[in-house]
Amino acid sequence: MTNGVRTFLKRKTKKVLEYYYGYNFNGTGESLYHCHIFVFLKTNKMSMSKVTGFIVLLFSVFLLSCDKDGFSGSEDSQIQQYIESKNIVITEKTDSGLVYILTEENLDGESLETGQIVSVNYAGRLLNDEEFDSGSFSFQLGVGRVVKGFDEGIAKMRVGEKATIIFPSSLGYGNQKQGSIPKNSPLVFDIEVLGAN
Repeated sequence: MTNGVRTFLKRKTKKVLEYYYGYNFNGTGESLYHCHIFVFLKTNKMSMSKVTGFIVLLFSVFLLSCDKDGFSGSEDSQIQQYIESKNIVITEKTDSGLVYILTEENLDGESLETGQIVSVNYAGRLLNDEEFDSGSFSFQLGVGRVVKGFDEGIAKMRVGEKATIIFPSSLGYGNQKQGSIPKNSPLVFDIEVLGAN
């Protein structure tokens, strides 16, 4: 729940004139949609539970009319808008829809091959820059141990390189919600390849 909603519920103000941004609809920290809505409620005649229920209902009604993460259109269009908003220079875009941005090159680094155990540092986020995961781990490259976009993007790197990869949900989790990641979400990963054997 946003700070504005908390304030509204605590003070029982007669009306709320506030822009709601990234309303936490299910309480998990999942950022849903950017909405700009004026809400007028007379709280002296409504119980707190009714007020809360009304707010949830209101966001449900407006859900389909709002833009996810501030970007509209197809996932490819959303990714393109994200790239333009960040002034990102693309290294490569593949037929699958993956966008590869090499941020630190290492020509002396070992090329990666399918089947190798690759160690990486990573940080994953949504197009609204909300980070959903980060850390270090090792996995076998190219055998389906990670989402397709992760495999495809990292396969383009050398040991010691850093890159950002952006890919549509068809290379990620598709139409399935995964933790704090909403369904049909393009994903952004910052990657550093630490080693491979």
